[in-house]
This record gives sequence, C-alpha cells and structure tokens, in this order.
Amino acid sequence: MSALFDLPPLRSAAILIVVTGFLAACSFGGGPTPTPEPITLRYVTFAGLDAAEQTLIERFRAANPHVSFAIEQYNRAPEEYLTTSPAPDLMLITPGHFLDNAMASGTLTDLTDLWTGADAGQTVNPALQTLSERGGRQYYLPTGYNWNGVYYNKQIFEQFGLQPPRTWDEFLQLSETLWLNGVTPFAISGNDPFMGLLWFDYLNLRLNGPAFHEQFLAGDVSVDDPRIRLAFELWASLVEKGYFLPTSSTMGIDDALAMAAPTAGAPQAAMVLSGPAFQGSLSPRQRSALDFFAFPILDFAQPPAEVVMAIGYMVPTQAPHRDTALAFVELLASSEGRALLETDVTASGLYAPMSGSPDDASLPPNVRQGIELVQRAEQVSAPYFMRVAPTKWPALFTLQRHILTEPGSSRDFDLDSVIAALR
Repeated sequence: MSALFDLPPLRSAAILIVVTGFLAACSFGGGPTPTPEPITLRYVTFAGLDAAEQTLIERFRAANPHVSFAIEQYNRAPEEYLTTSPAPDLMLITPGHFLDNAMASGTLTDLTDLWTGADAGQTVNPALQTLSERGGRQYYLPTGYNWNGVYYNKQIFEQFGLQPPRTWDEFLQLSETLWLNGVTPFAISGNDPFMGLLWFDYLNLRLNGPAFHEQFLAGDVSVDDPRIRLAFELWASLVEKGYFLPTSSTMGIDDALAMAAPTAGAPQAAMVLSGPAFQGSLSPRQRSALDFFAFPILDFAQPPAEVVMAIGYMVPTQAPHRDTALAFVELLASSEGRALLETDVTASGLYAPMSGSPDDASLPPNVRQGIELVQRAEQVSAPYFMRVAPTKWPALFTLQRHILTEPGSSRDFDLDSVIAALR
C-alpha cells in the first residue's frame, strides 16, 4: 500500500530534524540560527491514557520545542475524522471494524518500516500483531492491550472454599454452589453490550474454536449457522438457571463491577466477565477485592484463544503535519519511548504493555497474570462488538436484552427473532 502513496521512508522526519539541527549548529555563512516554524499536532485520543500520553509529549517537546499538541477526545466515529478535512495528525485506535476499514481504504500511513526499525516485530506477541495487519503490512503502532477474564470476589470464594475452575463442568458446579448458598454467580452490563457480549465471544471461542470464530467475525459465517445458535443458547441456559442478577438488563459497566466489588456492604454477585480497562472507576480497595481466571474450557480439542482490546497509534495519510507526527510515533517505538509508556500505563494496572513479559517483576502482579494469559493463546481476537459496524449495535443491544430478561421468565424466548435482527 505504501507504493500507492509514494511514501517517504518513515525515518525521514527524524533524520530531517537531526540534519536541520546539525546545519544550524554549524552556522554556515555566519547567519543566525533559524527558528523552526511553530507546528501544532492535532491528536485525537480516548479518555483514560492522559498520564502516559503527557509523559511522551513532554519528552518529545523537550527535543522539539516548536511543536505543540492540540489534544481532543473522540466525539464521533474514527472514519469521520479520516474523511473530513483537515484530518488529525495522530489518532489512537483499537483494532476492529474502524481500523479494518481504515486499512482497507488507504487512509493510513504504512508503519511497517517503523515496526522493523524498532524491532517491534520481535517484542510484540505474534498473535497480537495479526490484529493490525493487512497484506503483511502494519498500519498502527500498538502500545498496550486489555486482557479479559472472569473476575471474582476473593472473599466470597474463600467463604465457600471455592477454587477458580478450569473446565466448564467445574464452572457450572461452582455457580450452582453459589446459587444454592444465596449468592448470584454473575453480574453483567446488560445496558452496555460492549462488555456484556464478551459472553458470546468466549462461548463461541470455547465451543467452536478460534478459526470458526474469526470466520464469523469476518462475515464468512452466517449468524443463522447452528453453531452460532448453540453459543447463544448456552448463554441463555445460564440465565434460565438464575445465575445472572435479575437487574442485569439495566446495569451499566460500572454498576456490574460494583455488584462484585461494592464500595460498602456485601457483594451482590460473585463474578463478572470483564477486562481491567473497564475497572477505571473502581477504587484501589475495590480492585484489590477481585482476582480473575481464564474463561473455562468447553472443548479440549479447541486451541487456547483470548479476546483482547489493544490500543495503538495511527497516522492518517492526509495528516497536515505527517512527518512530525511520524517523528513522534518513532519516539514511541524506541526503547526509551516504550519504557516511558510502560511505566505510566502499567502503573494503573488497567493495561498490559504490548512488549511486556510475565517475568518482569516491575509490573503489577495482575498485569503479569494478564500477559501470561494472552501469551498462552494461539490466537487472539478483538471483541465481537468492536468488529461489527455501528449500524449493528442497536440489534446487539436488543439481542442481549432479550437473552438477559426472557429465559426463565413468563415470556417466551424467541431466539430466532433475536438472531434475525443481526442478519
């Protein structure tokens, strides 16, 4: 794709800065040192990573004082930023529908040379690299990722002598033990399918395998396939048993997490399927009340696979200050930049650094555990909710609401009509 745009080498911006500085220092001709024209990089990002970004920005500006940053948070779909002039200079993105469309449309700068020069291909888990690859080329620079697992209240497990399950049968037995003792096994964010639909992701991965799951996410398998139906039916069967809180369909992400780790009083649920990034609203005490285990195995014949939400930087091809933006991304890719980002991102415990190791004692224990979980996976995928077009989100919301309210109630659960909305 880079040939289509006749792109300069990715290191050109950094080289230009160095050469300009050298010539100015030599003061050929005895003239005054030229002052670079002020540049303002427009940078679109997500809330929650301000500390890490600020550290990198300060480091970059120390070497390039003529560069300032205009930071704004997303308030519309990423593709709208890419197709509206002027485009941003830098964007933070997560792999999924938006990144796939951007890579296919040719609106992103090819960063493969930068990956190679920074040895990113040697330090990033190969399974994670596939999330941002098209035709063997890379179009964004990953910085970290969010693993997912079944988070549980440690005090409840200790109270009933429970151990994290490995298999589905153990999972069901544990859930039944909790239910018989008056503890609802699961909380879920029924009012926000972004987190809730992780149940479908994992049931499909564990039942039908990562290859089939990827085919479904890519649109090569119909939602009417009986194997997809089986995953939804298994989810509904857990609801029918009473394993989810009755108020699940109205809870947001923060509400669901607070059910398992309340600020005061007894937990209302023992477990919630979640990633650490969702836990930014929890206090340190609430987070310390939770631990997690991998979603249990349903079929030992299926290879291990996980759902991750990665984050990284992309540079639009039409960025007004693309060379300067590339110089900033190159700092991010350097060993110095990765160290800065690792220190700031992992301090919160909400993300794992993309090149992190479970043997790195400087990382928080839960981050090392998350890294190990993902490294064991033969394949990783972005969440189902992130892989579909936003036009499908209302149908997914409706599907989840029906699954959480109708099985086991006086109303008939019509899975056919629910699935039909996803066609």
